[in-house]
Amino acid sequence: MGTPLPSPERKALEVAVTHGCCCLPDPRTCLPAGHCLSGARIRHLLESDWIVVTESSIPVGLAAYKCADREVRVVHELLVDRTLPACDAARVTDTILSAVEMVAYDDHISCLMFLIFSAVAVTPFEQRGYTAIVVDPCGVWVQKKLDQLGWASIRSEHPH
Repeated sequence: MGTPLPSPERKALEVAVTHGCCCLPDPRTCLPAGHCLSGARIRHLLESDWIVVTESSIPVGLAAYKCADREVRVVHELLVDRTLPACDAARVTDTILSAVEMVAYDDHISCLMFLIFSAVAVTPFEQRGYTAIVVDPCGVWVQKKLDQLGWASIRSEHPH
């Protein structure tokens, strides 16, 4: 299956990393369209680190994560704007994966785990080498072992 060509009206995606939120998230600034979270899920988000992807200052993706132990990071919320066409949702998902992986490499994390729901594009996970480990009514748990040397060589090829 080929990758869809980008539409000419696409704007650059911006990524922001937030370590430990201290206030209630403002849905207009953090949550992608089509998502309404319960009080319990918002409280869980407040105890997590976030990666928010925006396009023209509008949130289109959010990943909330925690460390399960010092080497495993679990992304327990992965929200992508539900109004996006499939190719744009896949682009946002891929951007989130890139950001989560870069932060994980910087933090010396050796394993990433995601809980993904049916509304999230799976192709970017497959293309990046994630493996499904558990399929249940809540969704699919996928994981990837990170190669620490791989990220170091990528960073050295592209100095700041």
